[in-house]
Amino acid sequence: MINNITIVGGGSAGWMTATTLLNQFPDKKITLVESPNTPNIGVGESTVAGGQSGFAGVVDWLKLVDIDDHEFMPQTDAIYKLGIAFEDWYRKDSGLFHYPFGQPRVLPNMGTNSWHIKKIFYPETPVSDYAEWFYPATTLINQNKSLFTDNFSSSFGRIDLEKDELNNEVQLGSEFSYQFDATKFGNWLRDNYCKVRYSDQFDHIQAEVVGAPQNEDGIKHLILDNGQKLEADLFIDCTGFKSLLLTDTFNVPFISIENYIPNNYAWSTKIPYKDPETQIVNYTNCTAIENGWMWEIPLWSRMGSGYVFSDKFISTETALREFKQGLRKKGYEGVEDLEYHLIPMRSGIQSKLWVKNTCAIGLAAGFIEPLQSNGLQSIYQFIFNLTRTLSRGHISEWDRKEFTTKCHDDFYGFASTVVLSYALSHRDDTEYWREIQNREWSTDLFSYKSEGISKYFHQLYIDKNFNLEFPPHLGNIHCMAAGMNWNPIDIHSLKMKYDKMYFHSSQSNLTEITQQIEKRKKRWNNQIKDFPSPYQYLKDNIHITSEI
Repeated sequence: MINNITIVGGGSAGWMTATTLLNQFPDKKITLVESPNTPNIGVGESTVAGGQSGFAGVVDWLKLVDIDDHEFMPQTDAIYKLGIAFEDWYRKDSGLFHYPFGQPRVLPNMGTNSWHIKKIFYPETPVSDYAEWFYPATTLINQNKSLFTDNFSSSFGRIDLEKDELNNEVQLGSEFSYQFDATKFGNWLRDNYCKVRYSDQFDHIQAEVVGAPQNEDGIKHLILDNGQKLEADLFIDCTGFKSLLLTDTFNVPFISIENYIPNNYAWSTKIPYKDPETQIVNYTNCTAIENGWMWEIPLWSRMGSGYVFSDKFISTETALREFKQGLRKKGYEGVEDLEYHLIPMRSGIQSKLWVKNTCAIGLAAGFIEPLQSNGLQSIYQFIFNLTRTLSRGHISEWDRKEFTTKCHDDFYGFASTVVLSYALSHRDDTEYWREIQNREWSTDLFSYKSEGISKYFHQLYIDKNFNLEFPPHLGNIHCMAAGMNWNPIDIHSLKMKYDKMYFHSSQSNLTEITQQIEKRKKRWNNQIKDFPSPYQYLKDNIHITSEI
C-alpha cells in the first residue's frame, strides 16, 4: 500500500508531480525534497495540445488538477500557442509550413487526400497550403490573430458559441496550448498551489540527498545532508538527467535512441522584444540551419531561443557562432550582449521506470530532444500514467511493469514523430545533414515485428504505401508529410490504383472541392477580421498589470 510518497527533485517534473498527487490523492502524504544548490535547466518553455494520437495535452492536465490558466499565466510569462512551424526542414531555403494543433477538418465526402490530388494536378501548390485547407487555426496564425476574444476565452464561452457553430468555426475548430517560463511555472505551483491548497498534506524540504540505503523492498530511506532520514512507501525520481535514484541506486540500464536522434547539445538564450505586437505570435518556430535547428518561443516579456546540435559535427564554440549568426539573420539585435547557456542532453529512456519502491518522472525517466515541445508533454503524460497505477491501491510487480510499458509506448510514439522530421529531410548542404540523408536506418523500421520507435514507423509505412492515406487522427503526421513531400498518394499510385474514369473524375471533383475550400477559407477570414492580436488580447485580459 502506498500512503506516503517522497518526490526527489523540484523543477517542472517535481512540482507538476507534487501538484497532481496532492490533487488526486488527498488521503496520501506528499513530501518534496530538492537541492538548494542545483539550478533548474529552465527550458522546456513550450507545450502541446491534447487529443493528438492519444496523447494527453497540457490543457488536459490543467483540467485534471483544477487550475484555471488565468491563475498562473500572469506570473509565468505565459502566452497561448496554436501550433508549430517548420522552416527549411525539407531542403535548404525550402520555406515554412505549419503544424496547427488538432485534427484536420474534412468536408463531407472529402478525405485529406484531396489536397494531395490537388498537388498532383497543380504541382506549383506550396506545401504551406495544406494547413490552410484543413486547419482553421492557420487563419489565425497567418494573420497573427488571437484565438480568444471577449466572448470566447480558454475558461468559458465555448458552449455559447456552439449554438452558432458555422459562424464560429475558427474558434471551435482550433486547439491550443501554452508557452511559459518553465522555472516560473514550477515556482508558481510550489508557492500558489502545493503550499497553499494542501499545506496539511504536503512538506517541502530543501536539502541534499547524500544516501539511499536499500533493503529487500528497495530504498529503505533517504539520508539528507541536514541529518534527516526520510522514509516513504514510494520514492519518485525527478532529479533530471543524473537520475539520482533510478540510475545511481538501482543501476537501471538506459536505452539510448541516439541512432535515431542526431543531437546531444543545445545553446539557449533570452532575447528582449523590439516590437512585441508583431513578435508575439501564437506558434513556436523551428528553423533548420547548418548543423541542427533553432527554436523561437515567444513569451510575454521576451523571446526564448536556442540551437540544438551535435558535437560530433561541430564544437560547442562553433555552434555558438552559428547560433549567433542565425539570430542575426532573423533580425535580432544586440546578439553579442545576450547571455548564453550550454545544455547537454541525452536521448533515450530508462529500461525500467518503476523498480521496487522507486519510479521516475521527467528527465530522470527519459528525454527525446526539444523538437515538437515534447519535454513537458512527457512529464504530464507519465504523471497521468502514475495516477492510474496508484489508483489500484496495492502495487504489484504487474503494476510496475504496466506503468513502464505504457510510458515506453507514449515515449516511443512521440519520439517517432520527432524522428520523422529528420528522416524525411532532403537537406544535404552540410556533413550533418548528409549524414542524416545517408544514415543506415534499421530495417526494423518497416517490420511488423518491430519494437520501440520502429513499431510506430511500421504503421506509417503501411498507411502510406498500402492504405495510401494517413488516418484522420494523425494530424501532426499529415502536416509533416505534406511539408516534407512524403505523400500518401501521387500521380503513379493514382493512375495504377484507379481506372481512367476515376482518374478524370478526380480532376473534375477537385474543381468542386477547391471551390468549397476557398469558400470556407473566405468564411474563416471573415470570422476573425476583427479579432485582436495575441499581444493585444494578452495585454487586455491576462497580463493586465504587466508592461513589457
